[in-house]
Amino acid sequence: MSKEKFEADLDFEKALEDLEKIVDKLEKGGLSLDKTLEEFSRGMKLLKFCHDKLDKAEKKVEIMLKEGDEFSQEKPFADEIEVD
Repeated sequence: MSKEKFEADLDFEKALEDLEKIVDKLEKGGLSLDKTLEEFSRGMKLLKFCHDKLDKAEKKVEIMLKEGDEFSQEKPFADEIEVD
């Protein structure tokens, strides 16, 4: 399956749901080596897809914050705020 076809058939929520199912299967074990490798490979593709979607969303939010009249500087996300 081509990357374009793979991504065209998915949205973030569906990809995350599929990834969670794959993790469950792999954690339970009992799969053949070939099936394990197949599931792992699909899981890695889904992980990259989700990561890319989140990166794009983060960039869009940063742009919106910068362009807003009352925001003149980039605001960090909650997980970027340092806690001492």
